[in-house]
Amino acid sequence: MNPSLLSSPPRELHGRQAPSHLTLPARAASKLEELLDLLYVVNVGVDPWQQTSLDALLSVDVADQWTCTEFGELVARQNGKGNIIMPFELGHLFLWPREDGEPKLIVHTAHEFKTAREAFRRIERVIRSSPLLIAELKGGVRGGISTAHGEEGFELKDGTRLRFLARSKNSGVGFTCDVLIVDEAQQTPMAAMDALLPTMSSVPNHQILFTGTVPDELDDSEYFEGVRDRGRSGSDRRTGWIEFSPDGSHDPDIADGMDVTDRRFWEQSNPALGIRMKPEAIEDELSRMTRDSFLRERLSVWPNPRPQEVKKLSELDIARWTANKTEGVKLGDGAVIAIAVARSGGFASVSAASPYDDESVFVEHMKTDRQTRWVAEYVKGLKQDHGNALVVLDPKNAAAILTSLDQAGVKYLPMNMTEIAGAHSMFVEYSNAGLVTHRGQAEVTASLQNATTRPLGQAGVTWEPSDPTKPITQAQSVTWAMWGVKKSQASPPKKPARVRGYS
Repeated sequence: MNPSLLSSPPRELHGRQAPSHLTLPARAASKLEELLDLLYVVNVGVDPWQQTSLDALLSVDVADQWTCTEFGELVARQNGKGNIIMPFELGHLFLWPREDGEPKLIVHTAHEFKTAREAFRRIERVIRSSPLLIAELKGGVRGGISTAHGEEGFELKDGTRLRFLARSKNSGVGFTCDVLIVDEAQQTPMAAMDALLPTMSSVPNHQILFTGTVPDELDDSEYFEGVRDRGRSGSDRRTGWIEFSPDGSHDPDIADGMDVTDRRFWEQSNPALGIRMKPEAIEDELSRMTRDSFLRERLSVWPNPRPQEVKKLSELDIARWTANKTEGVKLGDGAVIAIAVARSGGFASVSAASPYDDESVFVEHMKTDRQTRWVAEYVKGLKQDHGNALVVLDPKNAAAILTSLDQAGVKYLPMNMTEIAGAHSMFVEYSNAGLVTHRGQAEVTASLQNATTRPLGQAGVTWEPSDPTKPITQAQSVTWAMWGVKKSQASPPKKPARVRGYS
């Protein structure tokens, strides 16, 4: 914990249910007891660790204003964070009206609508089972509960509402929100927060609750990372943060050497262990998940970023790459498709390239998605759309999908080690010379910025992640697609001897 920021600290826990880190602005009191009284009446129980989270979240100052306008919670899946969100929403809906008498609006958001709808159904069961709460609804159950698709929510007699939405760049537009819940916060694009945050700028005594897990390589987690950094450091006087993670895991060097079989770490990261989670379940996960996935999903290991070193990760000139952006360009004749698979096999990227002029090449990232079963059919369709385009790949990198490509009838040119190294050198040289144009796709630029290099024996170097949580498959695939274009231009049009599937 960070006791230096605490005044009248929340209820302390010991052992496995104690948070590993708690940052909280100075406070005068908490509204936890009011909420617990309501939960008792409506027959909702909360575990001690959940009470600690709620006690911190519901802290108030001497003026009875929320001390945390922003509060983040990091806890592994299946521990019961939903039993923090739901009581928090019940309290704001039924206990704490706006001071100016205006109706309050509480908005629950999730990255997918099905997740938001599941949260709606959970609180709906509690409300429907309580005559006390039903009596507060506008028109009772019939008028106060909306179950229409996309309109799920509750409305009280005074106009106070709780709505459930999926996050997007347009969600929340037109609302004036008093309380915002951001569930699955690790999947929160900046565009979605840009749409939601202005709705709260004119609201006094507002609150935002972020709950989530450690993001993976494909999660758009920039905003949640900011909440974590503000919370851990205590740099924002209105931000609270609580997490359950192994001791020392904030240090990237300690995290790298962490023993995932150490049951102390299991207990520190999973406050529900022994309550609703059994050690046997974690044992099963350990035997079935990769180390990186287990650290992220079960142990909530999310190290602080390493201090930025003033050095180039590669010879690529990012400023020149950015300057090469060209609007309105599309793939043309002579297109080549390239596939890159993440080292974990958990996702893949497909990019394409085509000649731009006599010397330049246009590159475009087409798709990145989780898992790899989608790749063969997607590439097959893309290949047909672009005149039976050549497909190139690194057969070692793409080993997991070669069989599915063969079954789909997708012919491809496997690159050898010398060609992979040559593709890297060519891409860097051409890009730095302003001869690789693109549409300015942010994910490609980020991938190139995060990519460093590793040696390929005496052949040269190729792309390598500088941070295992930052994908570089976009960098790999645009590099290999550009090489394919130059390879095609340098070779006469004939049947490639090494293309798999040609007869």
